[in-house]
Amino acid sequence: MNSRQFSKLVSYLSKNYQIYATQEENGQVVIDELHDAKKAVLDNRLPFYSWKRFFVPECESLFEYDGVSLTPSSREQGKQTVLLGINFVDLKSIILYDRVFAADTYYQSRRNNLLIIAHNFLPGPENNLAHVEYKEENLKQYSFDVFLAAQENSVIGHKKTEIEYRVFAGSEKGEKVLRESGYKDYQRIECLGLLSEDRSGSAMNVFRDKLTNHHNPKIWEELGRRCIECGKCTIVCPTCFCFRLDDTPSLEVGQGQRQRCWDACFYQEFSEVAGPSTGSTGSPQAGSGQAPKFLKTTAEKIHFWYYHKFARIPDEHSITGCVGCHRCYQVCPVGIDIKKVLEDVYNS
Repeated sequence: MNSRQFSKLVSYLSKNYQIYATQEENGQVVIDELHDAKKAVLDNRLPFYSWKRFFVPECESLFEYDGVSLTPSSREQGKQTVLLGINFVDLKSIILYDRVFAADTYYQSRRNNLLIIAHNFLPGPENNLAHVEYKEENLKQYSFDVFLAAQENSVIGHKKTEIEYRVFAGSEKGEKVLRESGYKDYQRIECLGLLSEDRSGSAMNVFRDKLTNHHNPKIWEELGRRCIECGKCTIVCPTCFCFRLDDTPSLEVGQGQRQRCWDACFYQEFSEVAGPSTGSTGSPQAGSGQAPKFLKTTAEKIHFWYYHKFARIPDEHSITGCVGCHRCYQVCPVGIDIKKVLEDVYNS
C-alpha cells in the first residue's frame, strides 16, 4: 500500500466512521479526530496519552434508576469509530482489556464498534522498556482489524519518503473495509489473541517472586517519602483499568444514575472499606469519621501498584500489566522511574 492508496482508504473510512488518529501538534504526537489523511502520523513516536479512553472511558453511565426499576443507559448509535495508528507496544494493552472485560457487556458493546488499524513502528528504547520486537509470525497473537507493516528502507527517522506498507487483515471487518475501499493486495491473518508470556526463569518471574514473597520495605519506604499520591502515573498508563462506581441522585426522590469512572490506588478513597471508623493509630475509634483502609501509607500504595502490574495481573491473565511505554515516568512530578524501581526490586 502506497501513500495514494492509504489516502483512499482514509477517505473511504471517513464516510462511514469517525476516525481518531495519531497526529502532530506543537511538536508532540497526540490522538485526535482525523479529517485529512495527510495529517495522520505513523512513525516510531509514542503518543503522550494512550488509547485507553476509547476502550475504558474516563466516565460512563451504566444505568438510570427509579426506585427499584433500572434502565440501562442507551449506547451511542452514531458512526462506528476507527483507531488509526496504534503502535506495536500499545497494541499489547488491548489483549489485557479484552481479558479483563471479557464478560462486561458495556465494554463489549463499545469494543464491537471499534475498528483498529495498527502499525509496526516501534518507539525507541526509552519508550520500549519491555524490548518488544515486531515479528510477522507473532501478529496472530494480537487483536487488530488492519495492520500496516512498513517495508524496510521506506522510512528514515521520522521523515517519510514514499512509504510502502505490507497490509494484513486481522478480521472480517478489516477485510471488508479494505475490499470496499478498493484495496485487494492484503494477507488475511486469523487473530487468536492468545498471547501468554512464559515467565519461567525470566525477569518477570523474579519481579513476581520479589513482590510477593520477598518484600523489601526499604525500597517502598524510600519511594513513599517521594511520592505525592497525585495518580498521574495511573492516568497515562495504558493498562491501569481500576474504576469506582458513583451513584448520582437526581432532584426527584428515588431517581438517579450510576456511573463507572476511572480510579487510582493512590487516591484516598480507593482503599476505603466498610467497617468501624478508625483513629490515627488504625484501631477502631467511635466518631473519628475515618473509614478503615487496606492501604494506609504511601509506601503501601506504591507497592500495591507494582504488585498489581507485575504479580497479580500475570497470575490472573497470563500477561504482564505493563507494556513498557515509560509514560508513568514522563509525567511523574517527583521523577519516580519505573525502570530504576524494577532494577532495585530485581537486585534486592
